[in-house]
Amino acid sequence: MTPVVWPLVKDESVLKTPIFEVRRNVCQSPKDGQDKGFFVLDCPDWVQVLPITEDGRAVLVRQFRQGTRALSLELPGGVIEKGQEPLEAGQRELREETGYTSESWRHMASFKPNPAVNTNTAHFFVAEKARLTDSTEFDENEDIELVLVDLKELPGMVLRGEIDHAIMSAAISFYFMKEKGC
Repeated sequence: MTPVVWPLVKDESVLKTPIFEVRRNVCQSPKDGQDKGFFVLDCPDWVQVLPITEDGRAVLVRQFRQGTRALSLELPGGVIEKGQEPLEAGQRELREETGYTSESWRHMASFKPNPAVNTNTAHFFVAEKARLTDSTEFDENEDIELVLVDLKELPGMVLRGEIDHAIMSAAISFYFMKEKGC
């Protein structure tokens, strides 16, 4: 049997938080016609930026993450605010989290972070010739350290687990595959 979209029978909000909404979907299984319940996280879209300085360094951020209760080395980025385009959000997030700006932006890809439970899309941009032009403007719950590394080091950092955030690892890997023509 070829997979098909399951008909949505019922959709209800279970929990609303400032970051996401938990929804319970009841869908009809095309296999047996029975109603099946699923939980999904209704999240806003995200944006990640790989800023590359004129001297070939990647601008990364290290910050504490509540989910893992550990520090995480990541690309700058965050939630796309209502009414914002992904590029506009990427430019804002880069400036707020790092103080860097760029005049040269490329959209590299858009990914579904986890289609099994998440409803959102993560947009990935490269900002070339990034320069430190502003002071940072962290959100209330952000405590960020700037980390600059040679761009060529990023694949090894992913392979060694130094960058272990799946979305960041996918974006970095995609960048290098696309740039190398893979």
